[in-house]
Amino acid sequence: MGSERARSADLDVTPEAAFQAALGVAQHEKKYEIRAVHNEGQALIIRQKTKALSWPKVIMLRVHQNGSGSSVNVLVQNIPGGPTALLDGVFNGKIAEKYLGGIQGTLDGTVTAPATAVTSHYVRDDGSELPWDDPDELPEF
Repeated sequence: MGSERARSADLDVTPEAAFQAALGVAQHEKKYEIRAVHNEGQALIIRQKTKALSWPKVIMLRVHQNGSGSSVNVLVQNIPGGPTALLDGVFNGKIAEKYLGGIQGTLDGTVTAPATAVTSHYVRDDGSELPWDDPDELPEF
């Protein structure tokens, strides 16, 4: 898709700490709805709720080991099959940058977003919750 945007950041913390910060940001931001969590694979799929003059977005996040630290990769795109606009790519890039900023703020203590432990799962469109077994395979929502 032409409007998807990816951003990444290398952090001087363990992948576990980076993932917990990312999960905390998702849990404490009212505009985010967590659709999938994979603790062992350190992956998140989040839906950004609709607001005036915007369409819902999907945020996919993955944390990887990078030397003694970690690398956080964030991809933001429009809901597949949903409407698009000319500036979606610009806005999606800003959403990814803001999410990475929230993670960094949580890690350095300027943002309070402690993570609450959850099991690895995904939430289907009908509201049912199922285990997410393989973080390399996208769940069937």
